[in-house]
Amino acid sequence: MQEIFQILRYLFFAISIFFFTSCKNKEKEITRSFYYWQSSFILSEAEERTLSDLHIKKLYIKFFDVKWETNADQPIPVASVAFKEKIPDGIELIPVIFITNETLQKINDEEIKTLAFKISKKIGDILQENNLSAVKEIQLDCDWNEKTEKKYFLLVDEMKKFPLWEKTTWSATIRLHQIKYADRTGVPPVDKGMLMFYNMGNIADVSSQNSIYDQETAKQYVAKIDAYPLPLDAAIACFSWGLLFYENKLQRIIYPLYENNLSDSLFTALPGNVFTAKKSFYFEGSFLAEGNTIKIESMTQELSLQSAEILRQYLKNDSMSVILYHLDSTILNYYTNESFENIYSIFE
Repeated sequence: MQEIFQILRYLFFAISIFFFTSCKNKEKEITRSFYYWQSSFILSEAEERTLSDLHIKKLYIKFFDVKWETNADQPIPVASVAFKEKIPDGIELIPVIFITNETLQKINDEEIKTLAFKISKKIGDILQENNLSAVKEIQLDCDWNEKTEKKYFLLVDEMKKFPLWEKTTWSATIRLHQIKYADRTGVPPVDKGMLMFYNMGNIADVSSQNSIYDQETAKQYVAKIDAYPLPLDAAIACFSWGLLFYENKLQRIIYPLYENNLSDSLFTALPGNVFTAKKSFYFEGSFLAEGNTIKIESMTQELSLQSAEILRQYLKNDSMSVILYHLDSTILNYYTNESFENIYSIFE
């Protein structure tokens, strides 16, 4: 009897170890990441310290934009990144290509294959010119809709045929309206999506609360996240911008811009984070006439954390990149590494 008891106790111990090990193997795999959305890749001391202290593993770097050039009557690449220094050791580079929806509206089906080749070649040229190693992932950023769905998806399929990307993972940015109305806008032919949990409101409405992030608006979209047929990474906003209006019509986005960048000698503060120019002058590269208004919309450490807490309830996958938008010395003046740490920890 004692021998049987010893055997049972051994079996119980072995089973316990097995289940404990199984649970350990199912721990979340969260890859800490940042977007880098500046035209020159050169890191300040503060940016380097942030990458190191937070153990960042990926940088999603905007390589260039693709926009429609009216005079040339064709899409062209603009705002190409210039690499002034190397990517830090231990950090993976993911090129991001921003494609305007206007480009998809204007281009015809026959031109899509050519555009796919040009985009792919330009990515390859940038990598080669800067002695950058082959990339494992490419991300396409486009706010497509039901009218441009077929062209966009065809463009993605054509890019995937380029010989350089034979073993490449493809991701696409996914906006909340594309989650909620996936039956209309379709699901892009990529390996995974990056859910942009921001830019939720009407940016052109000067009376809106905060078009970057609004808790009540977010709650209207999140219910369908879990049903989306692609694995999703998470992107959380950590930035502030100024929206320049003339006669209540949006003229330009000034980015980044914070309230304390607006001098009392030049602007009159109005309710709703709106500031009116007291006189005519040049500001951040734009001419402001007396009476022009700038609306400041900002994320704060508290709002970024709140958005992460809401999103995590609906993202069920245990393996994902969590990407903060974006790495910038100006933004680092308003966020501490501890606040970034808290955001990442929500998902871990």
